[in-house]
Amino acid sequence: MKTVSVLVGVLAIASTSAFGQAPFLTDHFKCYVPTAVDPTPPAPVLLLDQFGTSNTVVQNVVRLCNPAKKRHNGVITPIMNPDDHLTIFRTGPQPLVTRQVNIQNQFGQQVLITQDARFLGVPTQKDPHGPPRFLNHFSCYAVANGPVLNIPIGLSDQFFPSNHNVLRAAYFCNPVQKTHNGVVTPITNPNDHLTCYTMTKVPFDRTVTLHNQFGNPKFESKLADFVCVPTQKLSWHVMN
Repeated sequence: MKTVSVLVGVLAIASTSAFGQAPFLTDHFKCYVPTAVDPTPPAPVLLLDQFGTSNTVVQNVVRLCNPAKKRHNGVITPIMNPDDHLTIFRTGPQPLVTRQVNIQNQFGQQVLITQDARFLGVPTQKDPHGPPRFLNHFSCYAVANGPVLNIPIGLSDQFFPSNHNVLRAAYFCNPVQKTHNGVVTPITNPNDHLTCYTMTKVPFDRTVTLHNQFGNPKFESKLADFVCVPTQKLSWHVMN
């Protein structure tokens, strides 16, 4: 009887997820642009996401993203996994394929036109926190036509609370399976995608040490400039 109950519960979760009603397992992220960061030795990786397979090279760090509590329209979305951080790495050139992607998140339904994959989001430990536990890797595609939202939000993370206006979608991120040095890191939450939006910038000064599969860099930032929002991908198709 217990096995049957568990199975029914799992099927119920899968069903609600298909209709966009199940909660995301991924946090919101407040992202910081580096003013100084230790270099990353180039690292070849094989990536497999819901758009296809690609070989690329992981390059320099372009953002550090903290899990964040978000306040929007009087609704507060708390942090679920305080140890789950993302380091965003630039990747080598990848094929340019134009896709129309229909998404839904807390900012409503949106239609995005995506281009090439440019970044890899890597689960990261940030001192003095523990290692990440539940977080996907993400392959992030440039968005060509992000509509201007101009939505006010509040973000509170492990650095500081701040208020911003969300501006436009800049990157859409699929969960991705990564193979590096013969080690395959599978997708843990296939329904959880991220849409990363530009937002009005707020200054803040902090230096931290990071730990992930590509090294242990020191990261210095003076500016928060992106918010990444858990997103459901409703549908997509190739345009060219």
